[in-house]
Amino acid sequence: IGINMQAEKNKPMSDDEIQRKILIEIKSAESNRSAQTSKREKNWDRYYGRKLGNEKKGRSQFITRDVMDTIEWMMPFFMKTFAAGDPKIVIEIKGQEPFVGKALMDKIQVDLSSASPSIFYLFYQWFKDALVSNTAFVKVGWDLDQKIVTTKFDNLSRDNLSQLENDPDAEIIEIEEQANSFFESTFKVTAKIKQIIKDTIFAENTPHWEFLVSSRARDINDEHGKGQKTEVTLDYLKRINRANKKDGEEYFKHLDELETDDSQDLQVDSLSAEKTQYMGDDQGEEVDYTEKGMIEFKEWYTRLDTDNDGYLEDVVCFMASDKLIRHEINKEGFVPFSAIRPIIDCYKFNGIAWAELLVEIQNLKTMLFRRILDNFDFQVSGRWRVDPDGSVDLHALYNHTPGGAIAAKQGALEDISPRGFDPNSFAIIEYVDSLKENRTGMTRYNQGTDANSLNKTATGVVAIQSAAMQRIELVARIFAEGLRDFYRKIALLYQQYSKPFTAKVYGQEKEITPEMLQGRVVTKVNMGVQASVGMEEAQKIERMLAFLLKTNEQYPGLLTPEKIHNLCTRYISSMGFQQVDDFIADLQSYMQEVTQSTQQREAMQKQMMEFEKQLKQMELSIKGKEADTKSKKVEADAYLKEKELSQDGTIEKEKLAQDEKESVRDAKIDMINILTKNTQK
Repeated sequence: IGINMQAEKNKPMSDDEIQRKILIEIKSAESNRSAQTSKREKNWDRYYGRKLGNEKKGRSQFITRDVMDTIEWMMPFFMKTFAAGDPKIVIEIKGQEPFVGKALMDKIQVDLSSASPSIFYLFYQWFKDALVSNTAFVKVGWDLDQKIVTTKFDNLSRDNLSQLENDPDAEIIEIEEQANSFFESTFKVTAKIKQIIKDTIFAENTPHWEFLVSSRARDINDEHGKGQKTEVTLDYLKRINRANKKDGEEYFKHLDELETDDSQDLQVDSLSAEKTQYMGDDQGEEVDYTEKGMIEFKEWYTRLDTDNDGYLEDVVCFMASDKLIRHEINKEGFVPFSAIRPIIDCYKFNGIAWAELLVEIQNLKTMLFRRILDNFDFQVSGRWRVDPDGSVDLHALYNHTPGGAIAAKQGALEDISPRGFDPNSFAIIEYVDSLKENRTGMTRYNQGTDANSLNKTATGVVAIQSAAMQRIELVARIFAEGLRDFYRKIALLYQQYSKPFTAKVYGQEKEITPEMLQGRVVTKVNMGVQASVGMEEAQKIERMLAFLLKTNEQYPGLLTPEKIHNLCTRYISSMGFQQVDDFIADLQSYMQEVTQSTQQREAMQKQMMEFEKQLKQMELSIKGKEADTKSKKVEADAYLKEKELSQDGTIEKEKLAQDEKESVRDAKIDMINILTKNTQK
């Protein structure tokens, strides 16, 4: 018996048992959603200016648009904050270089900007839905779609054939060898190839009437069930089945049963009256989707002990018309929804809509304007008491024109029009407007519609605007928490599915591999709540820094790097920025760099001194050599001079000797001539 009980305990849950438990959870979540429907319907009715339901024929039916006006004035601030310029969320991957997180954020921004809907349109719908509906949702996931294509290859070498056989995305159908007597044999191959159509991140808005959440949930990421209920075509399920089909195993089960079940036509547009209420009565002619096979599709994320081991596992279940078509362990490890809410309602999943602050005021203001317009109509058209026996021309009375006559007996008509509206009563409308401004923080100064603001000082107007913006900036800061969760989940998806990509970081192209993305993902909010107090503190710090810098000129060393760093940190924080490291370097790192720079400069100076010393020694050596060379040159010149003089003397002596020889010779010749003459004589 004990063995049988243990075997029964370890027996996995059957599909029917899982289906039963999931349907119970989803039914409870649908009841929880219905409790929020009336509030949302009322908020959207006031936003669109729909009728209150108490209108009377012939009376004013005017409706003010305070909800729309206020929210539309808030939207530019949120879009400028989150959808323009740098994102206010910073991604960090523990154990990796800081540039990896920055590169991943840039990649996400580029991919979402080129997706449909774009990140701007995604955020616009997300923020507006939250302001009106109280809580809004965005779903993220990895979009993978691929199809099987039959391809023929001709003249494949044996190596190429081997690669094709080992390719997991290829299935060879037929191989035909092509003999070749001169070269190696080739092959003609017919194969089925998986062709990727989509392989990227996607994010889409989830309407509030589609989102399901357990009544016990308090946060989007807690352990209680969440999911989505929507209408899809059978083709949509088939495409998912085709993209995720592996080894011939179907991703979704029982799709053939859904295709042959004619009762699915009854499921068309069965979500809720909330969708119809939101869309309004002006949708036009309803399209017949029965031919497209519309199916009520539910995606539910919860925790179940599917293997009966005593521990709950994170599972995701897919239901089509209340039939379980797939269940699996949640391999992503998170619920793929992110939520934002403008006002946090403590210990509750849903927040408080910004529209709820205005619905009561809009109704009151509408009532006041209707009374004023009705009274104005009474004054123009008048109100009459008619004698039934006075022969009054009722047609002329009801349709009278200025200057027209009404036939009646004397005294048969009596003007009983009420008194005109007291102009002093218009002050109550001004009071209602001031009440709206106090509740929402959206004043006429913020909207730029106050004509009297020019008569006030600029400082005063800035102070009023800064004080009024505090609540709007607080809502933006609360929204940032939802965006932080949104980017964290997208980063986790990139860790699992992304391919290598190139990103430009700090002006340099860097290749980011999937291995570089591994690690714990941490997202931080890079924004704060800015108020006039922070601006005043920043101005004081500016004046103090200018004073200290001027003083430091006379007394150098008064301002140390630590003091300067503290002043810069306080200044940046007072301006509302929390990530000081984005603007100035860390003090310890800066001091290390300064120390290294100082050491390098000292080493450089020492080298320069040694070099100068060597230069001086070389100069002295050169001067000594020049002196030796000069003395040797003098000696050489003297020697040459002496040599030259000696050589000149020798030449002179030789010349004298020569002259002497020539004189002797001439004398001898003269003597011979004389002797010859004497002999002849």
